[in-house]
Amino acid sequence: MDHAKANDTQAAGGNDRIIAEELERLLESPLFVRSPVLSRLLQFLVEHRLRGGRSSPKAYAIATEALGRSADFDPAVDSYPRVMVGRLRTLLDRYYADTPWIHRLRVPQGSYEVVVQHRVAPPARSLDGRNGVDDVKSAPGGDKAGSPRVPGAVGRGTSPRYGRWIVAFMLVALALLALWALRSGPDRLFVGTSVPVPTLEVSEPVSGNSPNSRALARALDSKLRDGLRRFALINLLSAKAPGAATSRPADYRLDVSMVLNQQGAGEVTLVLNRVDDQRAIWSQQVRIADDNMPNIAPMEPSIAQIAGDYGVIVRDQVQRQSERFSPGYPCLAQFNRLRQMRNMPYARQVEACLRATLEQNDRDPVALAALSLLRFGDWQPQRTTPAGREAFDEARSLALQAYESSPSSSAGLFAMARANFYTGDCQRGNTMGDAALRLNPYDPDMAGFLGLFKITCGQAEAGEALLRRSLALDDSSPGVPAVTLAFILSQRGQQAEARAVLDQMPSPSTMEPQFLMVRAIVLARQGDLAGGQAEWRRLLAYTRQPANAPPETVLGRFMITPAVIQRASAALRDSGVVPAKPAP
Repeated sequence: MDHAKANDTQAAGGNDRIIAEELERLLESPLFVRSPVLSRLLQFLVEHRLRGGRSSPKAYAIATEALGRSADFDPAVDSYPRVMVGRLRTLLDRYYADTPWIHRLRVPQGSYEVVVQHRVAPPARSLDGRNGVDDVKSAPGGDKAGSPRVPGAVGRGTSPRYGRWIVAFMLVALALLALWALRSGPDRLFVGTSVPVPTLEVSEPVSGNSPNSRALARALDSKLRDGLRRFALINLLSAKAPGAATSRPADYRLDVSMVLNQQGAGEVTLVLNRVDDQRAIWSQQVRIADDNMPNIAPMEPSIAQIAGDYGVIVRDQVQRQSERFSPGYPCLAQFNRLRQMRNMPYARQVEACLRATLEQNDRDPVALAALSLLRFGDWQPQRTTPAGREAFDEARSLALQAYESSPSSSAGLFAMARANFYTGDCQRGNTMGDAALRLNPYDPDMAGFLGLFKITCGQAEAGEALLRRSLALDDSSPGVPAVTLAFILSQRGQQAEARAVLDQMPSPSTMEPQFLMVRAIVLARQGDLAGGQAEWRRLLAYTRQPANAPPETVLGRFMITPAVIQRASAALRDSGVVPAKPAP
C-alpha cells in the first residue's frame, strides 16, 4: 500500500470513529429521544456506512428496513423515504445549531449517505469593545469562573435582605417604564433608534494550491459576494481602505472551503457562523463540476437560503429576539415571520412597527413594500367593505412610494409590480416584475410570486418555470408557490408528483388555506375521497363558513383573482370534494 492510500485509509477510519461517536451523542439527545422514527432512520444510515456500504442505501431498503413499510413498497410512487430523510436533515441542523461542534454528521441533499463535515475554522470573536472580564465563562455553581454563588446573594457583599429590596425596586421601575411606554398608544412601544441590518463577512475560500483550484476559488468568491449583496436584508462587510474609519464588526461570518479531485470536480463546504457566541448555525455542502462553470449555478440555493426573506440570518434574528419590534431591521424580520404565521394581533404589531420605521425614514423602499403587502392582505378578506377599499388604496399608494423612492431597486420595482397585478394590469405587472427579478435572480419569494402572477395572467409556461425556480432556490418555506405548482400538476393529471410537492411542505405551510384546498383535490383524485373531504371540512372551519357554502364563497375568503377562484372551484367539484352544481 503506497503512502497516499495509507493516508486515505487512515482518514476513512477516523471518519468512521467520528460517525460512531456522534451517533451515540445524537441518540442520547432530547431532540432524537423525542423522535424515535428519525432516530431509527439515522441509526440505519450510520450502520449502512459503518458496514462498508460503498454507496447510499436505496429508498426501498430505507422504507422497509428502517421505516417499517411492507415488502410491496414502491419507491417510484411513494416519496416517504425522501420526505423522512429531509426531516432527518432538519433535525440534525437543529441539534448542531444548539451544540458547539468541530465536526458533525450530515446527509447531503440528493443523497442518503451519512458523511462527516469538518468545520473550517472558529469564527472571530466580536470586536465590540468588551473587556476581558466579559469573556470569562461561567463555571458550574458560580456566576464567573472561580466565583462561587452564595444562595440568596445579589452581588458581592450584598445581604439577602437588601438583595430582595433591590429586586423589588427593579421590578417597580420596569413596571413604571412599561406604563410610560404605553401612555401614547401602541406606536409608543416602537419609538427608538432604528436598528441596522446585520453585517455578514465572507471569508476568502480555502482551496488547494493548483492553478485550477485558485481560479475556482476566485470565481466562487465573486459568485457569493455578488449574490449576497443583491438582498436588502443583510450588509456585506466591505474591505477597509487604508486610513478609513473602523466599521462595525460583522454579526455573521461565512466560511468557505473547497476540495477538488483530479478531474476538477469536488465539493464546496459553507459554514455560517454567529460571531458573538462563536457558534456555527448553518452549514451546507455543494457539489460542483466543470459543467457548472463559470456561473457555478449550484451555489444559488445556498445564497438564497442565507440571505432571503426566510433566510438563515433572518430566522436566527427572530428566534433569538422573538419579541423585538424596534424600527429598522428587527421590524422587517418580524414581517417575514408574519408571512409564515398569520394572525391578526401579530399583524397589528408588525404594522405598528413598520409605521414607526417609516416615521424615521419615509423613503425606505423595503419597509414601504412590506407595509404595502400587509395592507393588501388586509384588503383581501374584506374587499366589498369600506375598510377593504381603504386598505387597498393605502396599499397601492405605499407601493407607488416604494417605487418612486427607489425605482432601480428590486424592492421598489416588485412592490409596484404587485400593485399592478392586483389592479388587473398584467402588462405593467409583468414588465416591472421581470425587471425586479433581473436585479435579484436569487430571491425565491420574488420568483415564486411572479410565477403565480404570470399564471394568473395566462402565461402558464413562464409561470410554472418561475414556480420551479422558487422551490429550487429555497424549499424550506415554500408556501403559495409550492401549492400553486401542485395544483398545476394535479390539473395535468400528474397526481403523484403533485402529492410529492405537498408532502415535502413543512409546517406551518401545511396549515394555510391554499394547502388545504389543493390537498383536498389531490387526495380525491388519487381515490381517497374521504381524505379529500376531511381536508375541505378543515378549510371550512378555517374560513368559518357553513358546511353547505359554495366553493366560490369559501375560496373568496383567501383568494383574490376571480378567474383563479372559478378554476379552483371547478376542480373541487370535478374531483368530488364538493357536490356538483345543481342543474338550472
